[in-house]
Amino acid sequence: MSRVETDYPERQLDDAVEKLRSGQGASALVSAENGLQAWLERFEGHDPFTVDMARALSQHAEVLHRWGDPDLAVGAADLAIRTFLNRRDEINGTADARRRYVPAFAKAGLIAADIHQRFGRSSIAANARSLVQDARPVVPSVSIEAPVPLLADMTLARALKQVTPAGDERAGALSRKFADAVTAPATDCSLVTSSLRCTSDDAPMVAGMFAAAATATWEREPAASLRLGLEAHVLYAHQSERQSPELRHSMGEHGPSWARVLLACSQITASHGLRALTLDLSSWMANAVAALTPFAMTNLETRSVAHDCSSWRAKLMTAAGDTAGAADARKVLRNLDAMP
Repeated sequence: MSRVETDYPERQLDDAVEKLRSGQGASALVSAENGLQAWLERFEGHDPFTVDMARALSQHAEVLHRWGDPDLAVGAADLAIRTFLNRRDEINGTADARRRYVPAFAKAGLIAADIHQRFGRSSIAANARSLVQDARPVVPSVSIEAPVPLLADMTLARALKQVTPAGDERAGALSRKFADAVTAPATDCSLVTSSLRCTSDDAPMVAGMFAAAATATWEREPAASLRLGLEAHVLYAHQSERQSPELRHSMGEHGPSWARVLLACSQITASHGLRALTLDLSSWMANAVAALTPFAMTNLETRSVAHDCSSWRAKLMTAAGDTAGAADARKVLRNLDAMP
């Protein structure tokens, strides 16, 4: 394995934390997903719970704490804490190890304490706070960014409940069955990434189901729709990164759903003042439209989706003062309008 390949997970997670701090939530979630999944795959068949894996889990949890599913975030944080505690002798062995790993341990503790407290698991939160206090002499100023208020208490499990039509028993039963298949209790620590919700083969289908629910309800249930939309985006983007056959050869089938949910998510975030995230989603949307353009030549529905996305992006870029971005979006619109 080359040095580039072995550095990949670390680079992705470092990039995710940088994007977290700049407000690029959609990109941060994708980089965190790609980075941690690469870590998990590296250790497939072997014990993954090294101190470096614990640090990776802490970084992943830091990104998810602000933008992602709280259940995934706290699962990753709790796993990081357990691994750090099991490796405490290794960490305390040298000053360099303490400098590298204790801040990540403290951040995982802060994340665990915050999420467990918000979801009523007070005793677990208290234990996490105690661990952070023990680490304070080494890292007195460690801190984490607060979760986005719109998403702070919106787990995927809760989102699926909220978008299910009230009074429809059959829809409710199907939704519960689906939720049982793609979620797990946070305290199980069995799910720490979106990709672990399903097999790789099923990921485009599951992403499509999340996307369909998000786009159908975004005006009525903005928080639930945004959670579902971001989960769909992460699954689509991770499969694209892996160059899975479904995304590579069937973009005409899955691409419209991906573009449509990015549009819905960016409209939600724009209406809630999340400017950096709106522009980040818009950038992903532009890439999706570019990939869809060949299919728009012959498919009117795909052309309509691309047109809606490009029209919205032109408005966003104009409002942001990005004249080049607005001009690019208007050019795409002209090309779509010129199609026979």
